Amino acid sequence: MKIHYFNSNPKTLGFNNDFYETLFGHTINEKKNNVFIKPIKFNKASLSPSNILGLKKTYNIKKIHMYDRIRGIEQDVLITDHVNRSGLFFLRGKTPHEGFPMFPDMSKVYEKTSKLKKTTVQTLGPKRFKTAEIQEGVVFSECCAITATLWHYVGVSVKCFGVLEK
Repeated sequence: MKIHYFNSNPKTLGFNNDFYETLFGHTINEKKNNVFIKPIKFNKASLSPSNILGLKKTYNIKKIHMYDRIRGIEQDVLITDHVNRSGLFFLRGKTPHEGFPMFPDMSKVYEKTSKLKKTTVQTLGPKRFKTAEIQEGVVFSECCAITATLWHYVGVSVKCFGVLEK
């Protein structure tokens, strides 16, 4: 089963899935051998270690394909590292959680195998993403630094695609 995780509305990225089920602060759609997941709201209530761990256990998730909006480049990319400039970190005050460490190693959050261009992004968060001025040589992402660290914390491998809005 392939797990697809969207940080924002999938329709902005060209995916036309409707989400029917609600579970652990997320909406979900299951189709054939695919599960499509997105947070109900982008906040610490939906995006908590306990909710992410609940999804992991329910779907036996070992790896996710994450999709995040990007700006500042003209092609889709593979996100291989991030700088979190959002001011949001939903692990703060939530660790240790169920035997996971208080201070997790975040040096290898992302999988790096793909034919796409490998890119380090600066994550701005949903509020600042659309209004930030483009800077030459800088690729901005909307949310990956915030959500990928949660998935990594609970032991899920993250392959994150930076996708231009469609």
